Amino acid sequence: MTEALVREPLRRALASRALHEPTLGNGTASAVLIPLFERRGEVHLWFVRRPEGMRRHGGQVAFPGGKADPSDASPLATALREAHEEIGLPPSSVDVLGRMEDLSTITGFAITPYVAWLRPEQDGAEWVPEPNPAEVARVFAAPLALFLEPPTGVPPLRGYKCEGEFVWGATAAMSRRLGEVLRGNALRQSGGPAQ
Repeated sequence: MTEALVREPLRRALASRALHEPTLGNGTASAVLIPLFERRGEVHLWFVRRPEGMRRHGGQVAFPGGKADPSDASPLATALREAHEEIGLPPSSVDVLGRMEDLSTITGFAITPYVAWLRPEQDGAEWVPEPNPAEVARVFAAPLALFLEPPTGVPPLRGYKCEGEFVWGATAAMSRRLGEVLRGNALRQSGGPAQ
């Protein structure tokens, strides 16, 4: 799956979807960035693994993001700020393709996910993450095609194995949702395979 099959078709698909928002209740407002990029002709996503010693979500795989700060102008501002703080991603390198439905977690967070395409560096090279060790133990990339398939495992630990990590919980749910958007509108509009 290449950039041509994903980037603009996904932008159109996200723009055309009616967002069915869940009741978020009193969850802690937060936002994440789902960063896509092309590597050797295949679209990938960046993930982070949290350090084991973190008070919340220690050792878990996530997208860059976190809690809203009072100074954030919007959930998108939260996602961009957190991605910059956690993995050194400059907002100027981000092309936001659209937003997906908010997701409530059993740990009390209300997450707003934004899908983004990462522009290459000025010399055409792939952007290289610079993880903040206080918040990120590891940054790794996984092929987007993996998330076009259903998750594996037994509830509540259903998810995806990739790069020696296990993507589960809210992160797996958002990844699966992105795969559903691609299998539906985006790939159909681009003339690619839809299932």
